[in-house]
Amino acid sequence: MAIQTTKDNKKGLDAALELVRKELRDDFVIEEFENEGVKSILVHNAKQGTKKFKVILNGHVDVIAPSQKQSTTFEKNGKLFGRGSYDMKAALAAMTFVFKNTAKKLSHPIAFQVVTDEEIGGFNGVAYQIKQGLRSDFVIVGDCGSDLNIIDKAKGILWLKLHAEGVKAHGAYLWRGENALWKIHNALASLHKIFPVPAKEAWVSTMNLAKIETDNNAFNHVPDGASAYLDFRFTHEEEKEILNKIIKAVSPDVNVEVMFKNAPEYISHSNPYVQLLQKAHADQLGKKAKFLATHAPSDLRHFNEINCLGVQFGPIGAHQHADGEWVDTQSVKDYYKILERFLLSIKNS
Repeated sequence: MAIQTTKDNKKGLDAALELVRKELRDDFVIEEFENEGVKSILVHNAKQGTKKFKVILNGHVDVIAPSQKQSTTFEKNGKLFGRGSYDMKAALAAMTFVFKNTAKKLSHPIAFQVVTDEEIGGFNGVAYQIKQGLRSDFVIVGDCGSDLNIIDKAKGILWLKLHAEGVKAHGAYLWRGENALWKIHNALASLHKIFPVPAKEAWVSTMNLAKIETDNNAFNHVPDGASAYLDFRFTHEEEKEILNKIIKAVSPDVNVEVMFKNAPEYISHSNPYVQLLQKAHADQLGKKAKFLATHAPSDLRHFNEINCLGVQFGPIGAHQHADGEWVDTQSVKDYYKILERFLLSIKNS
């Protein structure tokens, strides 16, 4: 945590990766990846070049830049404070040692994946390793938000550009033109009826209007082109139908362009790995973990794109990306023990 690992601090990111390498290099294979200057590693207990694993533990060392108030790290009243404590360096440290102490006892292949670009999308870390052939039966992402519960679903992302063409005219003679902005306005009004802003947190698909633009810079001119940019966060229940629902809702003279799409995260509670994780949790803490849903996805979404399923599971904490970020130190110890129980419970096959 004392190492500054923001996206622009390459030396800091390298130093954080080296801490993991140093701890694990004597006992395991460490494979290095780099794409567009972004580095990541894959540590495993199998032969060099192995691509398929029973389980992958996943974590990231990069953080959002702290303010001056959060520039130091300290422990107080059972909490470890500092940028990256909850998101997710404490969990990463626990993963490092549970992998070190457990993986050598297993005959089946498991891996520990550490990336440096989760906070900026994960496209050159997790996604790049997947493009190189990485696969797993089950993935545990140690990111923040679960608080020793199990996040079994997260919303997908759909970014759209709406564009409309019109006819130029003088602002005093509207009937001679066709205003592209009104076309965009009408499309947005139709979509807003289907995707209203929720009054409170709810497991529903949502639409954020991020930007509206036109080339027109004059008050007395009818704009002949306009665009709107929308950020949809959709549930797995609506994954197959959401785009068609959007296209059907807008006028045919408004073009709908998909700028970006990522699958939602979802796994059944009956999945055998999920059940083993539930049992490990109950054996350690004497109670079952709750299942939670989150509105923002993790790097797990890249695995879900290729049908490699998993969960988000991390220790207790609060205030990620904000001043006062902390992680509960006892929960980190429990987190280690739960992961250890889980990994040792997987049958060799």
